[in-house]
Amino acid sequence: MAPRGSYDDEYGYDDDDFNNSHFDDEFSFDDDDDDVLGGKGGFGADDDEEVNLPYEGELFNEMLSKLHGTLIMYGEDDPKLMDLQTELLQVDADKLGTATDDMFYLEEASNIAKILKKHVGESPKIKQIHDNFMKDITRFSDESAEGHAGDYYLDDEE
Repeated sequence: MAPRGSYDDEYGYDDDDFNNSHFDDEFSFDDDDDDVLGGKGGFGADDDEEVNLPYEGELFNEMLSKLHGTLIMYGEDDPKLMDLQTELLQVDADKLGTATDDMFYLEEASNIAKILKKHVGESPKIKQIHDNFMKDITRFSDESAEGHAGDYYLDDEE
C-alpha cells in the first residue's frame, strides 16, 4: 500500500478526488441550476433581490426592529421589560402559521400598542417605549409625520 499524506489521513481524500470533476460539481456554490420551484421563489428572497413591500410593510418591519432591539438592548437589567418581551413573543407565537395580509400592518401595530399600553404604569421605560412607538404609528396615516428618530425606542440617557 502506498504511503498517504497527512491531508489524506485527516480527511480521507486523495489527489484523485481533487482531480475529478464530480468533486467540483458536488461542492459548487453555483445555485442557479438548483431552482426547483422554477423561478417562483420560496423560502424568502435571494440576497441580491430586493423585497418590494408596501410602505406600511416597511414601516411595520422598522417598528418591529426598533421594538425588538430596544427590548434586547435594555431588557437585560429590567425584569419589567423582560416580562413585556415575553408577552409580545407569546402573542407572536400564538399567531404562528397564520397569514398576514398587507392591509393588516396597522392592525398588528395597534395590537402591539395595546399590549404596551397595558404595561405603561409598570415602568417609566415602558411608558417611553409606548410613547415613541405611538409616534411611529402616526406614520401609517401620515407618511410625512416625523415619527421616532433613532434605532431604539429608549434614549441612552436613562
